[in-house]
This record gives sequence, C-alpha cells and structure tokens, in this order.
Amino acid sequence: MALYLDASLRRTALPDVATPRTYIRSREFDSTLLLAPIFAGSAAALAVTADPRLYTFLLVADLWLLGYHHVVATYTRLAFDTQSLRRNRVLAVDLLVGVTLVTLGVAMTAGAWVIASAFLYLQWFHYMRQGYGIARMYYRATPEGQIPGSRDVVADLAVYLVPIYAIAQRTSTMGDKFLGLPVKVLVLPDAIVGLLGILAAAAVVAWLVKTILAAANETMDPQYTGFIASHIAIFLVAYVFVADVNAGWLAINVWHNFQYVLVVWMSNAKRYAAGIDPTARFLSRLSQPGRVMMYFACCLAITTIVYAVLDRFTVLVLGGGMAVTVGIYMGINFHHYIVDALIWKRRKVLPQGT
Repeated sequence: MALYLDASLRRTALPDVATPRTYIRSREFDSTLLLAPIFAGSAAALAVTADPRLYTFLLVADLWLLGYHHVVATYTRLAFDTQSLRRNRVLAVDLLVGVTLVTLGVAMTAGAWVIASAFLYLQWFHYMRQGYGIARMYYRATPEGQIPGSRDVVADLAVYLVPIYAIAQRTSTMGDKFLGLPVKVLVLPDAIVGLLGILAAAAVVAWLVKTILAAANETMDPQYTGFIASHIAIFLVAYVFVADVNAGWLAINVWHNFQYVLVVWMSNAKRYAAGIDPTARFLSRLSQPGRVMMYFACCLAITTIVYAVLDRFTVLVLGGGMAVTVGIYMGINFHHYIVDALIWKRRKVLPQGT
C-alpha cells in the first residue's frame, strides 16, 4: 500500500498533462451518470429508513422501471435484430435456457435457499465489477487516463476493498433472510472482518490523500473523483450503515440499475451515431439524437410485456411456488451476469462467428 501511495503521489506532483479532458459521451451525460444513480439510490435508502411502509412501493418501482429494464437492455446490445440474433443465438437463447433450467432444477431439488444465497453474493460481485468498469470509463476520460497503459492503482484498491469489507460486514449481521428468502451466508470471524475494514479504510485514506494533493495541484478531475466517492459511499450505505439488509439492497440496486440503463443507452447511441442501420432499423432509429425518451419508453414497454408473460407462465404453467419462482427469475439474472461479463469486454458487440 505504501509503495502504491508513494508512486501515485510522485505522479500527482508532476506538471499537468497537456492532453485535454475528454468525456465518456458529453459533459451533460457524464454528470447525469455520476449524479442521477447515486441520488436515486440514496433517496431510496432515506425514504425507506424514514418510513418502512414505502419499501414495497419503491421495490416495485425499482423492479419495473429499472431492474427488469436493466436485464432487457442487455438484449439491445446482444439480439435486438435478426442479424445480431443469428450471430449471438448461443449467448442470447441457448445459454439463457440452459442456465434457467439448471437454476430451476437446483431450486426444486436442493432448495430455494441455495439459489437465493448464490444471488446475494453474485449480485454483490456484479455491482462491484460494474462500478469498477464505469470508474475506468471516467478515468480514461482524464488526461492521465489517456496515457497508454496507465492505471490509478490507489483508486482501484478502494473500488475493490470497500465492497469486500462491506459484504463481509453485512453477512456477519444479516441473519438467515434476504428479500424474504431463506439464505445461508458465510460468517467470517470478527478478526478477519476487522482486518478487511482496516485494509478498506487504508485504501480510502490513500485515495483521499492522493485526491487532496491533486486538488492542490489543480489536476483533480471532479467527475472521476466524484464517481469513486459515490462508489465507496453506496457500498458503505448499502452493506454497512443501513441496518436492514433489504433496505440497503434496494439503495444499491437502484444505483446499479440506473447506471446500467444509462450506459447501455450511451453504447447504442455511439454504435448508431452514423445514422439508421439497415440491418437494425428499429434499434438504430431509437438510438438517434433526440429520441432518448422514445428509446426508454419502447424498452420499458417490451420489459413490461416480457415479464408480465413470464409471470403468468410461472403461475399457470409451472404452478408457481417459491422454488419455481426463484428458479425462473434467478436463472434469468444469472444468465444476465454471465452475458454481461462477456459483451462488455468485446471491442465489437457482434463479432463474426459468435
């Protein structure tokens, strides 16, 4: 830690890099991506803490407006037209069916608690990795981040160590229920949780020192710095400061979903920046400038139809029940985590031969 801090402090003391700041998309979009999710997540936590009766209403709003939309948004990058569906059929369809059947099978044999417990940890990891990915986007927009091979090791340590401490702290106190489902969590010894807390605090302090020195040298990037701060804050709020596990989860889930929907919209807007694509007319039209609200309205409509049909299918065909419901919905989520980890690493969304 000391070596990383020393190296970063020496870099901070260097003269300003001549390269100007760029943006992920634009100043307005970058600011929206920074402020809107953290404001919405924090507001959800404050509202539920002040009046627990609001939890059900806010949970439903989160799921329908952001959560389910978040999952469907993946398909706008993967299989939203005939050509992309053919190229990505294995990921978009075959893998979805396979993962859902396996998840359903586990839920109905071993018990819903196995899937719910896996969901708790996998979603936490998904949150952390998305936060890291967006932090990298902001970093690459800074002058330092535009230097080939450069990394902000101090910030990266904080981005990872705070969530690791946070999940250890949460699972040591949350009990055996999560979102109304039975779970079995790994409870670490207090000494290990304390050590993780010390490491996380040291990373945050190192980042703060680096940030203060950058501000003194007038080289601090406010949006990149703001995002790292928001990432640290939301994990502490969701997993440490808010006593109720469900209220804390709601806060970070809103933050995460809001971010994802915005980033997918940006990706599609960049992808079709040249105009209407004859091979993807519907999505490329929705992704043109000035059609943001139309894009979100169409995605929300598709989301509503898909999940309404899925809900009826689960009840009428499969008979409902906790194991069936958990198996189906968690299977879709697990598929999303797998696909999401793959598509964002591609230089092209739809490479030939996929």
